[in-house]
Amino acid sequence: MEFSPYFIINNIIACLFAACYGYQFIFILVSARRRNAKFPQAEPGRYAIMICARNEEAVVGQLIESVRMQKYPSGLIDVHVIADNCTDDTAGVARAGGAHVVERQNKDKIGKGYALEALIGDITKGGTEWKYDGYIVIDADNLLDENFVAEFNNAMKGGCRIVTGYRDSKNFTDNWLAASYAVWWLREARYLNGARATLGLSANVSGTGFAIRGDLLEELGGWSYFTLTEDVEFTFAMIARGEWIGYTPYAILYDEQPTVFKQSWDQRMRWIKGYFQAYAKYGGKLFRRIFTGHSFSCYDMLVNTLAGTILTLGTFVLYGGAILSHALQHVPVGEPLLYFGEFLATCYATLFIIGIITVRTERDRIYAPMRKVIRYSFTFPLFLITLLPILLCVPFDKKKWPQIVHTHTVGIEDIKKGKNKI
Repeated sequence: MEFSPYFIINNIIACLFAACYGYQFIFILVSARRRNAKFPQAEPGRYAIMICARNEEAVVGQLIESVRMQKYPSGLIDVHVIADNCTDDTAGVARAGGAHVVERQNKDKIGKGYALEALIGDITKGGTEWKYDGYIVIDADNLLDENFVAEFNNAMKGGCRIVTGYRDSKNFTDNWLAASYAVWWLREARYLNGARATLGLSANVSGTGFAIRGDLLEELGGWSYFTLTEDVEFTFAMIARGEWIGYTPYAILYDEQPTVFKQSWDQRMRWIKGYFQAYAKYGGKLFRRIFTGHSFSCYDMLVNTLAGTILTLGTFVLYGGAILSHALQHVPVGEPLLYFGEFLATCYATLFIIGIITVRTERDRIYAPMRKVIRYSFTFPLFLITLLPILLCVPFDKKKWPQIVHTHTVGIEDIKKGKNKI
């Protein structure tokens, strides 16, 4: 029996994906069978809540209010806000909420990494008055569950020098784009970081909702991660260093998701470029430590995004080249189009299954009517498939750090009112 070369190509691609990502299906089985255990309740420590804000006057006040509502001794929490390159009244709103505010204007060093460096430097100058057991990084558009700090304290006193929490959504019901982001973060929390923690592997820090113990930050000499994805760079650096990043699903924050495709495009473009920057800096160290340190966490971090990016981009380029070649030679393009469509259909089906599993198990954390949850399960794969054209445009993008506008001035109870189980 003679097979089409495109049939063979698709099967090779499928085998490569399975070889790289088969372990993540084990993650799903592990996470579906058991929830992560709670860390034992510990004596309260002192924490700095660090908020990097760029034109966030509409939302930073609600975040600070959610900090004040923590079920935790208020005298052991200080809120520090850096109003970074702001042109609005972010600083004034933060001060009115009781936060210590640093204002920074620097058009050359733009990005959250530089803002964190400046904020930590300012806190360090405070001496013993601002001496903390841990430093918690939160984005200005977030809201914190009332037990957030307590659960992080338990994790840190339970042995975690770095810990990340559970990322829920403020605006699942806004549209398909916001819902897709929400499902992605829920999946990462339950089926990636949750499984990693259960199996003793390092979790992944994703921008917001993570904490660093004070002694580790001193060892590191402050913050020195400045790529377009400072969170990824920090994760890679810590795992390459041999640190273990813990995870607790009981420290919950609510994050605002983009609702405009142009903003989503720009954000994900930055993420992809930042991933490549982080791989360029730490990819070699992670690869070597797979063997020298027998570290599966290093393998996990290497393939989690890079392998899929390379395989997907390679497939897109291969089929694009084949279709163009057929067209230029006046040969029917039906065959490569058919098999490229089969590749996309397989991707869609796989992502749809992952999305359905996520919304089914995390239903209690999704504050949206069931009819919308079902509807957006069908659009979740499209959100990820749109990464294909973004990948192709990466070499031509010149933006350094595009701003995402946040406007959802809501409290946690407002979010929970959106839930209607039917």
